[in-house]
Formats: sequence, C-alpha cells, structure tokens
Amino acid sequence: DGEVVQINGSDLLASSEPFLHAWQSLNLEVLPNRDSLVYGQKYGIPSAKTIFRGTLRYQGFSSLLHVFKNMGILDNRETDAATWHDTVENIQTQRGFHDLRSFILVCAGNDKDLASRVYNCMLWLGLKIAPVSDPSSVVNSFCDLLEQHLQFEDGERDMVCMHHDIKAHFDDGSVESHSCSMQLFGDDSMTAMCKTVGYTAAIGAKQILEGGIAKKGLLLPTRKDVYAPSLELLAKEGIIFEEQVHYDEEYHQAV
Repeated sequence: DGEVVQINGSDLLASSEPFLHAWQSLNLEVLPNRDSLVYGQKYGIPSAKTIFRGTLRYQGFSSLLHVFKNMGILDNRETDAATWHDTVENIQTQRGFHDLRSFILVCAGNDKDLASRVYNCMLWLGLKIAPVSDPSSVVNSFCDLLEQHLQFEDGERDMVCMHHDIKAHFDDGSVESHSCSMQLFGDDSMTAMCKTVGYTAAIGAKQILEGGIAKKGLLLPTRKDVYAPSLELLAKEGIIFEEQVHYDEEYHQAV
C-alpha cells in the first residue's frame, strides 16, 4: 500500500507468513525473497502500490531454521571441536547455558512445541554423534549434514510451485484480479527443478539460434516476442501455468 517495508537479514526467517493464495492443502508459508521493489521498473509497473516477491516453503521451515540461527548453527565461524556434540556444547556454554534443552527453549522464544521440534530435528540429523565435516565453518558443516540427510530416497520426487497475483485498478473504476499458478513434479527421468530451469534455458537458446528473437543484447522475458513463444514451448514439455481472472462484483453490478 505504498509503504516500504524493510526486513533485516537476521530477522528474515522470523518474518514468514502462511501462504493462502493457492495449494492450501500443502500448508505452505511465504517469506520475503530479496529486494522486491526493483521489479517495479523491470516489469514496467513503477506506479504499483504493492510489490512483493517471496519464497515458498512448507509451514514450519522458517521457524525451525530461525531457532538454529539463534543457536549459532548458521554462523560462519570455526566449530572449535571435531564433533557436533562438542560444537553445540561449546556454543551453549559460551552463551551461559549448561543444559541443551534450556538453550534450545530460550532460542525458540520459550515456545515449548517449537523447542521440541528443534530438539527432535537435531536427533534426526545426528547432532549428538556426527563429526563436523569442516572445522573452519559451523554453517558449512551444517549444510553438509543437511545434504546427507535430505537427498532423495527411492521413489521420492521434487516439486516446484510458482504463483503470481496481480490486482489492477483501472481509470473507469473497475478492478480485476489476475492469478496464475504452476505446479510441477519431478519424475523418473528428471527433477522438476531440472525441467523448469533446463527447458527454459534451452528454449531461450533455440529461439536465438532459429531467429525467433530478432532483437540483440540483454533482453528481459517481459517482451511478448520473448515470453509468448517460450510459454508455448514450455507447455509442450508439461510446464503449464493455470490462469484465473476475477472481476470486482460491486463495480459490475453498479454498471
């Protein structure tokens, strides 16, 4: 609504909100993704009163990582130990705690349910027994641990979701709300991330090589001669955006 909202990086994971615009059965949340305001110029909508770009995650992701951040697990500092048990113990001792559960509870803002989730997650990750992989960095070692535990198992697949909401007010007083959503799953041959990134890059190269894009230089996909044929080719690969338009009922009833 015309007000600039700034969120410090240290508070980012604490600023997520439930995402209710689509796929409500998935229980998603959304958190800010970098500077949204630059897209006013890039998309040709500098007069827009609200511009927001967010990242979607399952609900609970941000609060869990925020506690790990408060604990110092996301710090880029030396572990001062060879094992995760000793690393965490050193961190909590430096903060004045001698009991892990009490340390977690304080870092969770005294939210007992959240603290319990964090503790159980630490057990699942093996933070009681696992060695650190990179003694020079706590966060790098933590990322290595996540990579080990979050790899796809047999039969698992990834999912990519993208959603856009645009609300437009016209000079005649009418209001339109446009939304488009894309949900894509990986399969046995390719992940959804690979499809959405790889096919898009390949289609861009195809358009240039075959003369479909005649203009030279660095082009944004906001040009119709770029995005129209690209969306058509993406649809042939199963990457489809479902669009909906809603009109202001009060305006149309008055007219």
